[in-house]
Amino acid sequence: MPQLWMLEDMEPWPDEPAVGAVFTPTTYWASPDRMDLPAEVCTDVPARVEAVDIDGRTEWIAHLGDGFTTMMSGNMVGDVMLHGCLVWDRYLWLDFRTRPRGSARVLDRPGFLAQHEERSPTPHPGMFSVTPYGRMEYFEHGALPMSFGVQWKVLLVETVASNG
Repeated sequence: MPQLWMLEDMEPWPDEPAVGAVFTPTTYWASPDRMDLPAEVCTDVPARVEAVDIDGRTEWIAHLGDGFTTMMSGNMVGDVMLHGCLVWDRYLWLDFRTRPRGSARVLDRPGFLAQHEERSPTPHPGMFSVTPYGRMEYFEHGALPMSFGVQWKVLLVETVASNG
């Protein structure tokens, strides 16, 4: 069962799923050339990519094994080696008609991807406008410097074989 890094957005709900939980995320594959990804969250994963025509457009689906699929950008098909990580996107249905399949188990929630932040005062006392800048960097829990702001939560997951 492949182990993969997964980025989770910063939605305002508790850190779910917890370590050990199995869940069915809707994901897309991010590569360092398409998203500012530090090496710590990138891995190499063999995949079979297929192009599917749906509603008059083409979508690329990567099969990662164990019945787990993720959406792709680009136009490669066939057996490939992907480099990067998964991104869990709860709103993926806005961009793709195909729904990724498969389940994953959370092995660890080791840290965050963060960027430097510039804080500009607003007319409201104690309130700031925050502008992230610079490269995205990986930090373990408890190691985030004051001048950085979290952009993504980082999960280590493994795919779980489907029963079907």
